[in-house]
Amino acid sequence: MPNPLFSTYTQGENRVTSTVIAVLEHVNNQLAEDILEALTDESDLSLVSFDNQVTGVDSVPDAAIKSSTALWFETKTSRDAVDKEQLENHLHALDEDKTELQRLIVLTPDARLPDEVAAINDERIVWANFDSLIDTIETVLERDVGNAEASMSVPTEREAFLLRELSRFLYDEDLVSGKEDRVLVVAARKAWPEYQEHGLYFCQANRSFKPVDHLAFYTDAEIKTAVPSVTDAIESIELTEETVRNHPDLSQSQREQLLDAVTQFRKEGSERYGETEKVIFLRDGIELNHPVKNDKTASDSDRTVAFVQGHRYVSFSKLRNSPEYTTELEDSD
Repeated sequence: MPNPLFSTYTQGENRVTSTVIAVLEHVNNQLAEDILEALTDESDLSLVSFDNQVTGVDSVPDAAIKSSTALWFETKTSRDAVDKEQLENHLHALDEDKTELQRLIVLTPDARLPDEVAAINDERIVWANFDSLIDTIETVLERDVGNAEASMSVPTEREAFLLRELSRFLYDEDLVSGKEDRVLVVAARKAWPEYQEHGLYFCQANRSFKPVDHLAFYTDAEIKTAVPSVTDAIESIELTEETVRNHPDLSQSQREQLLDAVTQFRKEGSERYGETEKVIFLRDGIELNHPVKNDKTASDSDRTVAFVQGHRYVSFSKLRNSPEYTTELEDSD
């Protein structure tokens, strides 16, 4: 069932743009600024108004956000669809704007910078793809009061819901790159033994991930050798026997598998029992020749730092070759 907040525009580009703008308008300004600063590689944006289909001189950008900063959006929902003349018209229209900072954000599903954008020598034009928008949203959703820096805004429950729904909308619109060569690697101090015991992955309810075919486990400073295939997921379920028995979205085999796990949680007095969590169902995938050792270091020193904090993505084609060290996977997020 479509989210009523999201746009009822019928034209694809307008629907996508107005949906993004609607979510940014309904979260607090600091969160919106954090997301836009990450997309534009800017700092100290100041946002006031959110407008769709703004009319300029020979130019109708898909949306605009105005204050002392003007961010105009041109959105494409197809790959290789950027029109150089259209972008130039938008930039000419921006010449009439009196704001101090002007940016034209070209948001597309392309995997690389479109040639049409690269050909325009104007610092006001910024390209971003939907993968980077999803990455930014996921980073924001991982914030919590306990670990966020003082300058960071932590989303409320309502804001987190809106951001997760936006992520799902972008996935449903097929605007994010393919999942076939993407592996979700999760921090797995608890998850690794749980997978070995139950063949399942448990995490925060409604946690947002990019679509993937495989999942890997990082703990003990290494990526473990088992890389199972992802078969299905339940976004939110209370981990009790009664709820599992009566949940309408579980197949019989899933119900039996999850019921076995929940029953064991109860018998062991596990903190998972009774919690509401997301469950990812897994089956045997590939087996690496050896664990992938972490050799990631801090950018300003030789100090070793965790390869995964929360979760990240790596290339399946690179991982299946059983690299020796995690740095061999670094450029594949």
